[in-house]
Amino acid sequence: RCADVTGVQTCALPISGFSHMGNLQIKPAQDTQELEHAFGVFNELSERLTTAYGQLEGRVAGLTRELERSRSERLVETAQKEHLADQLGVLLEALPAAIVLVDVRDRVDRFNPAAEQLFPGLAWGRRWSEIKSEVVAAEPAPGDWHLHDGRRVSVSQRPLNDRGRILVVVDMTDQRLMQERIERQDRLSAMGEMAAQLAHQVRTPLSASVLYAGQLAKGNLSDQQRQQFGAKLLEGLRHTETLVRDMLAFSRGGSFSSSPIRVDDALTVAIASLQPRLRQLKASLHLDLGEADNCLIAGNRDALAGAFSNLIDNALNHGGEHVNVNISTSIADDDSLLLVFEDDGPGIDPVALPRIFDPFFTTRERGTGLGLAVVQAVVLEHGGALRAVDPARGGARFEIQLPRLENSRQYQSTSRKQV
Repeated sequence: RCADVTGVQTCALPISGFSHMGNLQIKPAQDTQELEHAFGVFNELSERLTTAYGQLEGRVAGLTRELERSRSERLVETAQKEHLADQLGVLLEALPAAIVLVDVRDRVDRFNPAAEQLFPGLAWGRRWSEIKSEVVAAEPAPGDWHLHDGRRVSVSQRPLNDRGRILVVVDMTDQRLMQERIERQDRLSAMGEMAAQLAHQVRTPLSASVLYAGQLAKGNLSDQQRQQFGAKLLEGLRHTETLVRDMLAFSRGGSFSSSPIRVDDALTVAIASLQPRLRQLKASLHLDLGEADNCLIAGNRDALAGAFSNLIDNALNHGGEHVNVNISTSIADDDSLLLVFEDDGPGIDPVALPRIFDPFFTTRERGTGLGLAVVQAVVLEHGGALRAVDPARGGARFEIQLPRLENSRQYQSTSRKQV
């Protein structure tokens, strides 16, 4: 006999037909409980799967919304980039500067119309080095190119990560011509001012010399008057000669041949030339070479001696009789040579201090105004520096700093062998 229990078909057979198998015990209640337990587990799993599927559907819906939002944002961003690219394209087309993009293989990738006008052979895929050799005639400095057609351009380039580099080329021809014109005009203006100053400076002693020469031409002069007029005439001519000499030295600046020289030799020459004036004014001069004895610099001995003479002469002119002049040398912290010229005269007027190195500026009635200007020009041409210092104890103080030669000992030994 068969029955359907909870969806599972069971059958019962007559016991009499199986009497030879012994006693068979059947437990239908226990099997039913196991089936009900299995069915409950299955239902629980089904519910979990249903819940998980619902959560999955919610997650899919959320991801779909996020994807739509991301897609919308990407579309907006793409539209903005396209708009920006259009604007950059228009900007590059309108830029007066030439823009050239060169890839990592040195091939021209992109360029604007200004670049086409500046480089006629410019074409996509060509090697930039070949184009440059065809157009550039000279490169006197990095970024400064002289083209074969006479134009001058300024070039700057920047790397583009791993995509090559970008070159910005600006035509500077008109600006350079304008700058050269301005510089030429400034030089002409300075020359005109200098010529006017020189004419003014020369006119006074020249007029006095002409006057005294006219007096000497008279026949009724006594010997004493003739000597006085002759001395005045000679003084005026010497003043004119000094003015012309200083003017030539200033205009020449540092146009001299440079060679290793000893600074103490230049000082000796300068002091020897001023001995008559030192004795006339009963002035004293003290020289202390210190550590700088036999110190070598690259320059011109006569030019330096002239500059040193002007500094000493400046101290004598302003200090007058019995003035004391001290000259000392030492090695500065930066291993350069330091020369100090000091005197115990009246010093420098603080009002005039900013202008004492200007050409034709003087506080003396018969001064040329070129002495200190010549000193500054010579020092600068020797690669040094000149400054006026107001000492605490009065007087005037000038400091000259000159670069020393590194191979001083080698040059000294070579010079001894040659001698």
